[in-house]
Amino acid sequence: MTGTSSTALTADREADRRALLRAGLLCAAVIVVVYIVNSLSVGTEIVRSGDDQPGHYSWVLEGTAVTAMLILVPPVLWLGMAFPFERGRWRTALAVHLAAVLVYGALQVALMSGFRALVWPPIFDRPFGYGDTLWGTFVYEFRKQAAAYLGFQLILSTSRTMERLRLEARAARQDARAEQRITLKCGGRTIFAEAADFRVARAAGNYVEASFGTREHLARMTLAELETLLREAGIDAVRVHRSWLVNRAAITEITPTGEGDVTITLTGGDEVPGSRRYRAGLED
Repeated sequence: MTGTSSTALTADREADRRALLRAGLLCAAVIVVVYIVNSLSVGTEIVRSGDDQPGHYSWVLEGTAVTAMLILVPPVLWLGMAFPFERGRWRTALAVHLAAVLVYGALQVALMSGFRALVWPPIFDRPFGYGDTLWGTFVYEFRKQAAAYLGFQLILSTSRTMERLRLEARAARQDARAEQRITLKCGGRTIFAEAADFRVARAAGNYVEASFGTREHLARMTLAELETLLREAGIDAVRVHRSWLVNRAAITEITPTGEGDVTITLTGGDEVPGSRRYRAGLED
C-alpha cells in the first residue's frame, strides 16, 4: 500500500469514527427529547382520564422504553456503518436491515418488558399489567420501534454524508494547493481543471457554470467554494457580483454603467456585470 492510499484510508476511517460519534450523540439527544415529551403527554392523559396513578408513573413507564432504546442504539448504528445503502451494496443492505428491524423490535419489547417487570414491584408495589396480549403488545410497539430504527439510520446516513463532503472538500483544497488544479463534481464525473485556465464562473442555483480555457463545466458547488479553491491554487479570483466570479488576470476593461455598477470585459470579448457592492474589491 502506498503512502498516499494509506493516508486516504486513515482519513476515511477517522471520518467514519466522527460520523458514528456524532450520530450516536444525536440519537441519544433525540431519545431524551422524546422521553420528556412522551412522559409529559402520558402524564397529561392520566390526569384527564382521572386515572389514579402517582405523578412519577409516566416517567417510569417511558423511562423503561428509553433505557432499552439507548442500549440498542450502538448495535443499530454499527449495522448502519457495516451495511450502508451504497451503489452495488443496497440489496445486501436492504436484506440485512429488514431482518435487523425485526430483531431490534423484538429486543426492544423484551428489554422494555423485562425492565418493567423488574422495577414495578419495588416502585409501585404491584406487578406491571400490559392490558393486552403479548402479540398485541409486540405489534403495537414494533410499529414505533421500526420508525425509530429507520430514524437512527437516517441520522447516521446524514452524519456520514456530512463527513464525506467535508473530507472531499479538504482533499480538493489540498489538491488545489499542491497541484494547482481544481476539482469539479459534474454529474457523476469528477473533472480536474487547471487553475491557471480559469476565466469566469456564474452561479446557477446549486451549481456553478465555470469557464476554464475553452471548456465550460457545470459543477455542483457554490461560488464561494470555487473561490476558495482558486485562491488555494494561487489564482487571483475576484467576486465582481453576487453571481459572478472572474480571474483578475483575464480582465481587459472595466466600464462604468451608472449608479456604481460596471461592465467587465474579459479576454476574448466576453462581458460580465459588476456590482457596486463588489467594486472596491475589484479595483484593489
